[in-house]
This record gives sequence, C-alpha cells and structure tokens, in this order.
Amino acid sequence: MSLIKLTLKSIVSRKLISLLLILSIGLSTSLLIGVQKIKYSAKKSFSHSISGTDLIAGSRSGDLQLLLYTVFRHGQPVSGMSWESIKTISSFSEVKWIVPMSLGDSHRGYPVVGTSLAYFDHYHYGKKQSLRFKQGSAFNNTFDAVLGSEVAKHYNYSLNDMLTLSHGIAKGNLPLHKNNLFNVVGILEATGTPVDKTVHIPLEGITALHIPPNKRNNINQLDLTPISVTSCLIGLKSKFSIFSIQQRINNWSKEPLMAIIPGVSLSRLWSIISTVDSAFLIITILVTIIAFIGLLLSLFMSLQQRKRELAILRIMGAHPLQLAMMLTLESLFITISGVILGIVLVMSVGIFLTPILEEKMGLILSLTQLSFNELYLSLGIILFGLLTSFIPAFLAYRKSLSEGFISI
Repeated sequence: MSLIKLTLKSIVSRKLISLLLILSIGLSTSLLIGVQKIKYSAKKSFSHSISGTDLIAGSRSGDLQLLLYTVFRHGQPVSGMSWESIKTISSFSEVKWIVPMSLGDSHRGYPVVGTSLAYFDHYHYGKKQSLRFKQGSAFNNTFDAVLGSEVAKHYNYSLNDMLTLSHGIAKGNLPLHKNNLFNVVGILEATGTPVDKTVHIPLEGITALHIPPNKRNNINQLDLTPISVTSCLIGLKSKFSIFSIQQRINNWSKEPLMAIIPGVSLSRLWSIISTVDSAFLIITILVTIIAFIGLLLSLFMSLQQRKRELAILRIMGAHPLQLAMMLTLESLFITISGVILGIVLVMSVGIFLTPILEEKMGLILSLTQLSFNELYLSLGIILFGLLTSFIPAFLAYRKSLSEGFISI
C-alpha cells in the first residue's frame, strides 16, 4: 500500500477531527484573504471617491485640507478663491472643463454644495462612473436643489419637497435661511461617495442665500454671479500639462492659490489612516496561527492515541522515516484542503456581496478572482502548515527508532 493511500485512510479514519481542522484552517484562510481583499478594495474605492479630475484648485492652505473639504466635505472651511480667478483659469488653452464649488452651508447636518451644471457632467467616481439621477433632473433655477441618495433616504424626501438651508456646517442649532426655500428637483443614485450625503444647489442659490434682507424683494433682478467660491475641479485636455498648470496656479500672482493632484493627495491621506488596516491584518494572522496551533495539538494527541496503529505499521515493515512522512503528508493534505475551502468560501461570498457592496457602499471589490499576492499568501499558509507538522513528525520518528517493534 502506498504512503499516500495510507495517509488518506488515516485521515478518513479520524474524519470528524480532520473535517473540523479543515474547516478551521478554511475559515482562517478566508478571513486572511478576505481582509486583504477588502483592504485593497477599500483603498481603491477611497482613491476613487473622485476620478477623471486632473487638478483641484483653491485657496492656499494644506493639500489634505483642500482635498478633505472639497471632496469629502470634512474639516475647516478654507478661504475662497475669486470668481475672476475661476474665469481666468477656465480660459487657459490646456483646460477642457472647470467645475466651481462653493461650500459653507448645510441642511440638517448634511453639507450644501453650490456648483454649476458642469458638475453633473464631469464629476466622476469609481471607474470613471458618471452621476445618475434616480428621480428628476439637474437644477435649472436659482432655488432648485438636487439631493444625494442618503439625504433623500434619511429624511424621506421626494421631488417638489421644500428645503430650508442653514448657515454653517456644524451640527446643532444653526441660523436658518428662512426667507429662501429650495425645491427638490432631482435625487441622485447611490454612489458610496460623499456625493450621497450632499445637497447640491446652483452657485446663484448660494449667492441668493446671503443677500441682505433689504435687497431680497428684487432678488430676480440682481446679478447673482458669486464673488468667490471655495474651490474648483479642473479637467485638462492632456495629462502632460498637469504639472505646468499646477505650477502656474501655485505661482498665481493675483491671490494666494494652490492646485493639488487628487490621486497623489488621496494616496498620501490613505497612508496616514492605513494603521487600522495593519491592525486588522495582525489580528487575522493571529487567528491563522491559532488555527495551526489546533492542528499541532491534534497531531500531538493523535500520537498518543495511535500507538497501536504505529506499532502495527512498524511490524509490517514501515520505516520510522515513513511514519514521519505519513504525519507530514496528513498535515499537508489537511492544510491544502483548508486553503482550498477558504478560497472557495471567499469567492462564493464574493458572488453575492460584490454587487451589493458596489451599489450601497461604492466598494470596488474583486472577491471572485485571486491576485498574485493572495496566491503567495495561500502558499505561505500551506508552507506554515507543513512546517507545523515537522515537530510531531520528528517526535514520531525518534520514538519509532528508540522503541523499535513496539509491543501491542
């Protein structure tokens, strides 16, 4: 009888323990690979909160501050950039489009963004996905509003509902702009990005909100072009001109401005908050080690319980080295089976979770395929299982040598 057949028969004879070990290693493997995949997907989705935008320009502050406030609507308000600068930058021959953005107001805790119609054409996220309307359309009038999906869902808003906006972005009792109500004309599809938590209104609406009370009677006759905005998104005709336009804006003589490359700043921001992912990885590795400690204990216990089996094999002419190899192969079969089970679990769960998480959370998952890093990780688990088996295998080898033909 070959050593492999003998090993398989030994595993089958202890099928309950073997199945539990395979399940334990499989769950540990799926957890380890799953955490790595979610980490990668979260990073990818984080970096894709905005895509297709070459530069973000605003008042000179910090690059992360400008990024956080413009894209994620978090942080302290930055100083504005003049409308004249917006017009000048948009006239550059290298600039294909520009989307001005004005922040600083809110609606019941959600940020309000004043922008132009170009926002709905050029703001992309994920794999350059465009914003889509679930209901209604983009704004056409000064007091129209387009809601992100979470805002509409949280307050059960529908088309033609009227909103009152607040001055400031902090939560709590903020001064209300009671004299100007905004009509909901559109609700966006979920994107899993800060767009979902935003109320969008025209730039003219932002200006109208802050007109003194004595001038509001003739508001329709006033020029509502903003004096300044918070920042702007810039799309260029060629990627080769990114650094020249960035330098040109950074050296702006009329006012202190700066331009950042979103992808570079997002990567820098991710590196700051990636400590959490390292903690998850350490925890997962510890879980995997615990699973292999269980495998090691099982092999040690089996040595005590299988004295009769090993003695019979020695009487039948099995060499001590063959007994050691049988234990090693047994551990290897269990580990490989566990790793395969873990990979199958990750892919099976991915088939069901991928479309849900992409739609609801904007996570760009790739659970149904393995990368080279994950294959190396799987091979590492198998190697670790093999190394784990060497200890009981060595003990069995020495015991067989010292005891020779063990009495039954």
